[in-house]
Amino acid sequence: MIIKYGPLVFGGAAVVMLANGCSSGFMHQKISAGVIEYALSFPDQDPNGLMAGMLPEKTTLTFNANQQLAELSAGMGVFRTSMMVNNEQRRMDYHLSVLSKKLVSNLQEKDMAMFNKEEKAMVLLLTDETDTIAGYPCKKAIAIYDAVDQPEIELWYTDRIEVKDPNWFGPYKDIPGVLLPLQHCAIWRMHLDATSITPGEVDPSRFVVKRDHEAVPRLC
Repeated sequence: MIIKYGPLVFGGAAVVMLANGCSSGFMHQKISAGVIEYALSFPDQDPNGLMAGMLPEKTTLTFNANQQLAELSAGMGVFRTSMMVNNEQRRMDYHLSVLSKKLVSNLQEKDMAMFNKEEKAMVLLLTDETDTIAGYPCKKAIAIYDAVDQPEIELWYTDRIEVKDPNWFGPYKDIPGVLLPLQHCAIWRMHLDATSITPGEVDPSRFVVKRDHEAVPRLC
């Protein structure tokens, strides 16, 4: 569904712009390469339960203008994943490592539905509310779901990080900026909150598919 509001048109998930929320402060000191560190939390999990010590506590997102690399380690390093995303080519190389088993799946845009198959229909509201997160000004969006049992989700994004179409592969693909707090549903509901953003050049080799991983059609 597409909703039009004034001169703005967004495809995919419906988006309504409530106010432009722009100020001159959002227009300079932008960065196009660096590393974002996120703290992870799992609100549905018992902090004193058996799984508490196995869950990851942080993840990193390494980025340049056209690529992103999200890396996560759990179970004291036994389980490792990385999502290497090429925004320009609309491609994701999904790496999985469990003990000595190392796999990689090369995915195209048409394959992304499998990552978002649990997501329900929603409308995204882009508001004029602003805040500062990890030292960067952000704008607030609200995801409102059609399902009665699905509460609305508050999202914050910044346009001070110049990554081309950073959310194209996920449920919030119409958010026009890099998400700093983020809620993600996989096996468990997971919250990501940006704790630091470090600008700087990134070694291009970080975005090369790992040769020691066996290629498989799909990992999910």
